[in-house]
Amino acid sequence: MTDAEPALRPTYVFYGPTPILIGDHSVQNNFITVASTDPLETEVKQLGRVVLAQWQQEAELRGLHLSRPIPIRWSASPGGEFDDHPELTGGSVQGSTADLTSFAETFLNLSRGRLVVLGGPGSGKTTLAVLLVIDLLQRMREESPVPVLLSIASWRPRAEHLATWLERQLLREYPYLSLETIRLLRQGRRILPVLDGLDELPATERPLALDKLNSLEDKTSLILICRTQDYAEAISSTEVLRAAAVVEAEPLTAEAASRYLFKSAAPQKQDRWRPLTDALIEDPSCPAAEALKVPLMLWLCRTVYRSPAPGERPEDLIDRCRFPTPEAVERHLLDSLVPSVYSRDPLPPPQLGRKASDAWSEKERNRDTERVSRWLGFLARHLERHDRTDLAWWELGSGMRLVPRMLLTGLLAGACVALLIGPMDGLAAAFYDPEPGPARDLATRLVDGLTIMGLDGLINGVPVALVTALVHGIGVVFRGAALEPTRMRIRLVGRRGRAGARSGSEILARAGIGLVAGVAGGAGVGLLQGFGRALFLEDPAWSEVGPGDAVLYAVLFALPAGLVGALMAWSEVPVAIASAPEPRDLLALNRRTLLLQWLVFAPLFGCLVGFGGEAMIIALHNSLWGIELIWGVAGGFRFGMLAPLVVGLATTLSLSAWGQWTVFARVWLPLTGRLPLAAMTFLEDAHGRGVLRKVGAVYQFRHARLQQHFAVEGGAGAPASPTVEQRAGEQP
Repeated sequence: MTDAEPALRPTYVFYGPTPILIGDHSVQNNFITVASTDPLETEVKQLGRVVLAQWQQEAELRGLHLSRPIPIRWSASPGGEFDDHPELTGGSVQGSTADLTSFAETFLNLSRGRLVVLGGPGSGKTTLAVLLVIDLLQRMREESPVPVLLSIASWRPRAEHLATWLERQLLREYPYLSLETIRLLRQGRRILPVLDGLDELPATERPLALDKLNSLEDKTSLILICRTQDYAEAISSTEVLRAAAVVEAEPLTAEAASRYLFKSAAPQKQDRWRPLTDALIEDPSCPAAEALKVPLMLWLCRTVYRSPAPGERPEDLIDRCRFPTPEAVERHLLDSLVPSVYSRDPLPPPQLGRKASDAWSEKERNRDTERVSRWLGFLARHLERHDRTDLAWWELGSGMRLVPRMLLTGLLAGACVALLIGPMDGLAAAFYDPEPGPARDLATRLVDGLTIMGLDGLINGVPVALVTALVHGIGVVFRGAALEPTRMRIRLVGRRGRAGARSGSEILARAGIGLVAGVAGGAGVGLLQGFGRALFLEDPAWSEVGPGDAVLYAVLFALPAGLVGALMAWSEVPVAIASAPEPRDLLALNRRTLLLQWLVFAPLFGCLVGFGGEAMIIALHNSLWGIELIWGVAGGFRFGMLAPLVVGLATTLSLSAWGQWTVFARVWLPLTGRLPLAAMTFLEDAHGRGVLRKVGAVYQFRHARLQQHFAVEGGAGAPASPTVEQRAGEQP
């Protein structure tokens, strides 16, 4: 280096995370060169591989790869009633599900990368989303975003920011990702959200959801999927999704359905399909053609007759004697829905990077389809009986008459109390001697313990059963056939200004229920103690002790129960069902609320009973009607400990939605075979298979025809049409 040359300072050049020292005249001073790609790009590629494997496997499970896709045409909505300004959308999208390559290309050419997919029930919107995600993932290049298909049903825009919800869903679905990585991907616009099911949000939340989506930055790409009617209702009170192209499913024609069935069959099997496909073209208004214009029915037809039962042929569908109406064809095809979506094939192994499935194990998912049909049939008949479409988990027990409901609720509560208190008192009687005396042998101890266990089980269980049944009946009469979720948040302070707080009449009514329950429960315990003395101890004073105890316990239980009932009502703040979370979250919220109420108010009740008993004895000077009253420390402690458990259990089972869910959906309905033991998991699994859909905190059958079909007596296993012998017998 000469004096004329400027001094060059050594610099660090970064290739990935490793610095390489460059000296004067760009001479490299170290001996190792480490080159790596951008760490963010590495994460993008890894996530893309995981998501692609996820939806390829899901497409295989749904049978989307067994034949060519149904050729549903997607075009701009007529009249542009759902579109934004053309200069904002950056173009239009159209194409067919049968040609996803062209469809994906037109989407990628949009300058804003926003798309709204609309269609009616069963029009193939979700199938399009799955296949489009797979196609986009297979053509990913450098700096392309990863399309991630998520159900938007769990988002509550009033309570949670979209970015927070998206991060939570990604952490849940892909637990190998860290929150920091997800935020880097999101902030770098390397995530393309494909949000399925805007129509599954509560109706009041959909316009707000569109507002929140419109508040995103202009360069944020996304795909939104919704039913046409629900989208139209949402934009009547807000704006359309800005800068988004809109496509809507075109109705299938009989010719397109015929071409699909013929070309999707193997060459060796096409002759078997030809009579049906030719009939669809020759008579496009026949019942079979009308039914097969619905993509769901067309898919079922292809699935059913791919491997038909012996003697079954595709051309049977054009037999007008057997299937005189489109509804008859639909009914026949829907009989095969459960076997089609509840495959008995072995499940694939868990995927790397994905959340382990918490739905069904392989043994549980491959259920006998007859039982699945029976479970779905029970749900559909329950809805038909109440003339509604919303399937709420807290209403599953409302199909029973009031008296059987009361008896079942009381029986379960009484049995739980007897199993809790009986063994405890039996062990105490067997191994605890309160007074000095001759030692008892083992046989005597066991006899004493079993006697006290049975006696105390009856003394405590029977009154609890009767009172629980009575309280449940009163609650149903005053609060409706179905006890809605408590939906409460405990706020002991700051009552002023709380929206939806209990009124004075409601507080008094709750106090009255507590008083009635306390009087009935206390009187029952006292009388049964008297009968127990006469039956087991042969005490001649039982006729006087029993009524005395009944009066004492009635007063002792009534006042604390009334006070606690009023305090619970005073501290409750309702949460509107319309903005409630999804079904499992609402169930968990109700359970947590009940637990919190139990922890707060049950000890208060126990203290009032424990100390109130001693105060009452002192006030009566240890005597009532000439009978000596004894209330020792041990007795007071026992009452103070057990009373909160007993009262909390009885109240939970009789006066709460979660308690009634436990009684019916977790005990009675599974025992009678009308629902599986894991009822909520079954509902979630049916939603994942496309049989049910979520709308806020409730479920609905995916299509009105599904509910009507499963509601038929006998469930989906009922014959769709009369047999040959039956038809012959009907002829004159």
